[in-house]
Amino acid sequence: MLYLIVIIAANVVIAAVNAMMGAELWRALLESALATVSVIAVDGIFAFLIRRLPESWFSPRAKAFAVSKKEARLYRKLKINKWKKHVPELGGFTNFHKSSLKSTTDADYLRRFILESNYGVAIHVANVITGILIILLPFCSTPSIAIPVAGVNAVLSFLPVMILRANTPALMLLYNKSQNSNQIKL
Repeated sequence: MLYLIVIIAANVVIAAVNAMMGAELWRALLESALATVSVIAVDGIFAFLIRRLPESWFSPRAKAFAVSKKEARLYRKLKINKWKKHVPELGGFTNFHKSSLKSTTDADYLRRFILESNYGVAIHVANVITGILIILLPFCSTPSIAIPVAGVNAVLSFLPVMILRANTPALMLLYNKSQNSNQIKL
């Protein structure tokens, strides 16, 4: 709900600023709304494309998604656990929700959780970077609208990246533990 409020408020502010700079308010509102829908569509396209990449690129052992101790400390300082409930979790699109942990010992489940988290990180980072592409669309070509909309998209996309990466060290610890206990049982 918070994201929806932020998106609507940002559209109103963007349109109002453009109106103060001489644009017609109704036109600025329309362009801002079109830019918002467009950036969501661009995000969706890149999410679709990234989900088609090989799973091995996003596996728990993929070095690109390793979280350093320094980065983990930063997330603790940002108190992510206190505000992460306000960021929507869109695991429903892949039929795997990451808002809560269902098992702390099932290696297959933890592997999938980390895999989905890594896909999420890649998708949201791509969204941060590619959101500005909306400026190439004819109905989003006003820089004073497209750039702020892309900026809001970048901020709203980066928050899930921080949440997913903040959870990674604990998930990796559980995953490694579950793999070791499975090896002992064999």
